[in-house]
Amino acid sequence: MRRRSNLRSLAMAAAVLTAVSLPVTPVAAQTSAEGAVPAAAAAVVPIAASEVRNYAWFNSKTEFPDMHKGVGAHVARLINATPSGATLSLTLYFFNRQEVLDALRAAAGRGVRVRIVINGSQVWDGDAFYKALKATPGITVVECGTRRSDRQSTRGCMTDRTGASPLGNPPLMHDKFMTISSVRLAGGGTARNVLYVSSANLDYYAAYENAITISHEGLYADYLRYFNSLMAHGRSGESDDNAGRTYAADAHRLYTFPRREAAGRTPGSGSNDPIVSILKGLSCSGSTKVDLANFRIQRRAVVNELIAARKRGCQVRIVTGAKSGAPHDKGNPMPALVDLAKAMPVRLCGYTENDKGEQQGIPMHEKFMIIRQGSQSTLYVGSHNLTYRALRQNDENILALRNHPLAAPFQQRFASHYSTCWVWTPPAGVAATVDDAEGTA
Repeated sequence: MRRRSNLRSLAMAAAVLTAVSLPVTPVAAQTSAEGAVPAAAAAVVPIAASEVRNYAWFNSKTEFPDMHKGVGAHVARLINATPSGATLSLTLYFFNRQEVLDALRAAAGRGVRVRIVINGSQVWDGDAFYKALKATPGITVVECGTRRSDRQSTRGCMTDRTGASPLGNPPLMHDKFMTISSVRLAGGGTARNVLYVSSANLDYYAAYENAITISHEGLYADYLRYFNSLMAHGRSGESDDNAGRTYAADAHRLYTFPRREAAGRTPGSGSNDPIVSILKGLSCSGSTKVDLANFRIQRRAVVNELIAARKRGCQVRIVTGAKSGAPHDKGNPMPALVDLAKAMPVRLCGYTENDKGEQQGIPMHEKFMIIRQGSQSTLYVGSHNLTYRALRQNDENILALRNHPLAAPFQQRFASHYSTCWVWTPPAGVAATVDDAEGTA
């Protein structure tokens, strides 16, 4: 189904993001980032328990143009609820939200141990937010790479791996998560081991997004261990292109990246790809259902397994946010996505173009999957696009929550996208190759 005509007014949306450049920052925020520091001894502001324990955030098109206002406010409230002596660890890919910067400065001022890992694309003298973080006493910033002339980072935290297509672009620190050792709750009490995971950068990109916040000791420990590894590699400059790990906490899992292909296999293969392994292992007996929403679907091995699962009897539904890997979706469609759309309906919540060639429309930037087998369910969320860069080069995370209450709101979110986004009809004559250009958001 095509978007309603009121979305024709969204020409500003595509100007907010390019695949490799920093998003637009409001002029007021640019000025404030280098201005006065908030009061050093700002008091803790307790947060509602409902925002800490099994909290899900989703945005809507009614929030355009600032579709990240809600997640920025949520993150700021979490930071403002962090008491002196607590430890806060945050990854930043794109960052220019003033309310989050203010909250971080205030937290450091009252004695919170603030640690930040930042992608190298923001590491340059012209970035007011990076400079403000670096200048704030009590905030430790570890840079993963520096900004190149083309506005990409020189490397990720874990690796500087590049190579022939599909690895032509440099790696990125693409994570979007935060751990907080404790936050104060409204009405009294404290929540410990707080974990925030999102598809959204803390910026102004106009896109459909999600975020979760939970309190879980095991997952907190796993993410903290991963964060410490990001810091260590960022500081040392050492490169490990097989740094990805699988962590277990009760029935839940954390998958981190990059993951190198097995010896003798190519980077474009499905070797050492946890998504391929998960899909391949589905029995598809009974009423197995796979609902996948991912911004970019480029990996041919993943597409092959989705098609194979459908042939085995699984119900498979797909929503994506972009046809190509090029900025503003102006490139040729990704061949693997074309094959997927020929095998089953693919719903597209993406960029559109008016008769003047101007980009408009709201892309679906989310990266989640729900697998249901009878009464059992697993929800997968995180930063990971289904691209080769995300698998082989980037610092990324996927959180798998087994039989978790958050599966229900994500199921509703998927149903909303699937019912409102239109079915994409792929063009004819696209070559079957893994050599697709790919950007990241």
